Amino acid sequence: MIEILINRFGAEEAEAPSGLAALGLDGKAFVIQLITFLLVYLVLKKFVFDRVVDLLEKRRTTIEEGVTLTTEMQAEKEKLEQDIAQAHKDVRKQADELIAASQDQASDIVKQAQESASEKPEKILPEAPQKIEEETMRARQKLEKDMVELVITATEQVTKEKLTADKDRTLISTVIKEQA
Repeated sequence: MIEILINRFGAEEAEAPSGLAALGLDGKAFVIQLITFLLVYLVLKKFVFDRVVDLLEKRRTTIEEGVTLTTEMQAEKEKLEQDIAQAHKDVRKQADELIAASQDQASDIVKQAQESASEKPEKILPEAPQKIEEETMRARQKLEKDMVELVITATEQVTKEKLTADKDRTLISTVIKEQA
């Protein structure tokens, strides 16, 4: 039985291929596969690779432009937000000054009316409330006019454009309602 095994293994060793065949390669098949690979490579290089490389380069350029544009837009947005905040502070300060001046003016008018009323009570007393109301209305109208001009100027600075009459009226009405 051992002899049979030795003969079998010995016979298999004698039949073992040599050279490239020992590695499991067939010389003809290898040459055919190499030629096929080279032909496919040359066809792909001529018709596909350049187009793919160009497409990838265009895509890379587009992405870089998008990133650059996004960065620039973010910086511009931050700058505009700062400008708007500063303009808002300026408008608020000017509005506060106008309100304070109007209140002082109204107080002066009331004092003058009181002084005039005490000097000529019989003559001024019936007219005093009407005069105070008229002076208060004039002061309010002047204040509204000044606020409207201030709002228009601030809006033009923020938006960098002249508003139409309809836009002016809408914006002014909104601001006056908010201030009231």
